[in-house]
Amino acid sequence: MTPLDRLAPRFAGASLLNLAASIGMTLGCAPRHAPLADARVHQRIVSASTLVVWLIDGLGVEPLQSLVPHGALAGQMAGEAEALFPSSTAPTLTTLTTGLSVAEHGVPEWFLHFEELGEIYRALPLDPRDPASSAPRLDDAGRVYDWRSAFAGAARPVVTVQPARLAASTYSRRAHQGALALGYTGDEELVARVLEAVDGAGRGGLVYVYEDRFDQTCHAKGVASAEAERMARRLDAVFARLAEALHARGASLLVTADHGFIDPPSAERLRLEDYPRVASCLARPLCGGPRVPLMHLRPGCERDFEEAAAELLGAHFACVPAGALVERGWFGPGKPHPRLRARLGDYVLVPTGHAVLVDRLPAEPPWTEIGVHGGCSSAERRVPLILN
Repeated sequence: MTPLDRLAPRFAGASLLNLAASIGMTLGCAPRHAPLADARVHQRIVSASTLVVWLIDGLGVEPLQSLVPHGALAGQMAGEAEALFPSSTAPTLTTLTTGLSVAEHGVPEWFLHFEELGEIYRALPLDPRDPASSAPRLDDAGRVYDWRSAFAGAARPVVTVQPARLAASTYSRRAHQGALALGYTGDEELVARVLEAVDGAGRGGLVYVYEDRFDQTCHAKGVASAEAERMARRLDAVFARLAEALHARGASLLVTADHGFIDPPSAERLRLEDYPRVASCLARPLCGGPRVPLMHLRPGCERDFEEAAAELLGAHFACVPAGALVERGWFGPGKPHPRLRARLGDYVLVPTGHAVLVDRLPAEPPWTEIGVHGGCSSAERRVPLILN
């Protein structure tokens, strides 16, 4: 087994793809992939009369156990799952709401070059990366995403509860098609909307809840920060309130995350401008994310790029042809989406440590994130399965 093989994601019953299959079965969907192998957790999910799935963006096992080790969330952990690759939000949210692997749905990371638009867009806001671009924000996600939400045509009523700014976004309208969408601002409204959804859906419903404040805090302040601890404790208190209220209603609550976090040291915060030999081989700015950059090359530069990447970045990243990762199953099982390869670019930089690689367009603000995710470390990959 090579060092790269040891970093490869696993889909043998304990990944978020398998969790998506278990959740999909509660909707009456025939699973495209195997459900969770942990029969106890799977059975509690599929047998719930009313199921609330709360995804807390970024609250992986290690951040949870570090920040609130004795809280209500940690106390109700029934197991854990493995994040997808990359361990990032866009691929995970799409998998959880479609039941498709990253290979199948073709949304592998945050910044994606859409050939059909000739532009790099952010995968969820669906606006151009370049603030100076004249390209429009998309108002129809169907222009780039052809997958279908698992909520559409579900055998059970589905309600989604999200931050108000996201509830009716272009991406949400497609990913949550067929569900009733509710928005919230703040803890009180979050609890009220979830209970409203449960009471409205009645027995046999699914309520899908998304929370992104922990993720935002860790990006801005770092996962080891006092601010991250305060936010984790705040969400732990919300969980305790929800768990009690839902138990009284006979509803089951499942809490999980899309990824965890790391705070890379300053020596591993790399900037493309410091590697002109690498940059000279690129046809367009970096895509993907800071932990897993997707490299689109100028024609004929493959050899120069491989040599430069190995010499200059090899201590931090494995430079792998994108097609090889697809063939090895890094993006999950199933037939790859016809646009996946184009969106991945020519090479993927797989982080072997904690490094990030970023670039900056002239109109972009400086990159200042402290906490990051997307890579293969246990802190990024381990996510909790919390059941009440």
